[in-house]
Amino acid sequence: MSDTSRTLPVDTRAADEKNPPGDAGASVRPAQGRLLWADCAKGLSIIGVCYMHVVTGVPGGTSTSWNWFNEFMDPIRMPLFFVISGLFAHRVIERTLGDLWYRRIWFLLVPYLVFTPVQAAIRLDMADDLSWLSLGRAVLLGDPGIWFLYALMVFNVLACLLRRLPPGRAVAVSFVPALVVAAVGWTAYPEITHITQYAPAFFLGLHFRHLFFRLSAYAGNLVVVAGSVAVFLGWEWIYSMAADYVRPDGWSTGEASVMSLLALVRILTAVPMGILVATWLSRTPGVSGVLAAIGRNTLPIYVSHHAALHVMTNVVVPALINADPTVWGFLDGTNAMIVTGLLTCAVTGFVFYLVGKTPVIGWVLHPPALPRRSARRGNVDRDRDGDRVATRV
Repeated sequence: MSDTSRTLPVDTRAADEKNPPGDAGASVRPAQGRLLWADCAKGLSIIGVCYMHVVTGVPGGTSTSWNWFNEFMDPIRMPLFFVISGLFAHRVIERTLGDLWYRRIWFLLVPYLVFTPVQAAIRLDMADDLSWLSLGRAVLLGDPGIWFLYALMVFNVLACLLRRLPPGRAVAVSFVPALVVAAVGWTAYPEITHITQYAPAFFLGLHFRHLFFRLSAYAGNLVVVAGSVAVFLGWEWIYSMAADYVRPDGWSTGEASVMSLLALVRILTAVPMGILVATWLSRTPGVSGVLAAIGRNTLPIYVSHHAALHVMTNVVVPALINADPTVWGFLDGTNAMIVTGLLTCAVTGFVFYLVGKTPVIGWVLHPPALPRRSARRGNVDRDRDGDRVATRV
């Protein structure tokens, strides 16, 4: 990945992959040696994340027509992110934990430690629970704000520890924590479920990457498309029926556990749909370029948008309305709030993209490699454009 590929910890370069039949041309950018559909998948996912935070953060937003895209992306956005992360983390299983620290964990840990305290402080302050103890706990256990980086570090370590297991067994083991959490009723703890719920997606991408490459290659096959759509819609119908059945009076611990298991199945039913959509978009002129550019730069968007939305919604917009209700009063409308939120995500993401390109300051997003013993220096230099970049989501 070139130095222009400032993105969250996923290397979507295809240099080491033989393109499966039908995955050439529009789905690959030969000049950069990258899989275009994978970049588009990441772009689609981060847009889905921002969109969800905007629509659900606006009073009444989920009751408007804006919510259809949020509903569609709900089962896709995070599982797809983790599948793509696993898809291009295959070198993890060839390394020791020491190598993993220098080549991957370090590049995830720095932005996590820089931005998590900010996001956690905002969330805890809103909940009237801000203290040094609660802030430290949020950073140590993975705050709900920037939990993706935390979970990705855990998954990389687990992948390294389980690297000697056969692929099928390793994936099976990745499902065990989610089953345990459901069995003991710990689904109310997001710092736990964020890890257990998405570990299978990462391990599936890591160990069965060839299946996802093949799925993308046959994105134009009517049988594949029809099957993927049927599986996706069928399970979403089952999940929705189950949710409606238990939701009226609120979920008990047992019901929440059952729903978490049903949600786990969505990884298998929704991710193929996400990959097909990403592949179709990668073959759409104009759209593919914009979406892939976003997908190559998801880290600045991810770490900045949530806090920016808080500032815009709770500080800037109220101040403008109070200053001149006649001029700025329209910002209080549902549609205006959603549009403002989406623009906030876009502008803030671009600003932090520029921050990432700024010398020294940019290290908060893309830290320099740690110095290693001289005997290994050659390996660091050799991998600088590969494994180091693989730590950018």
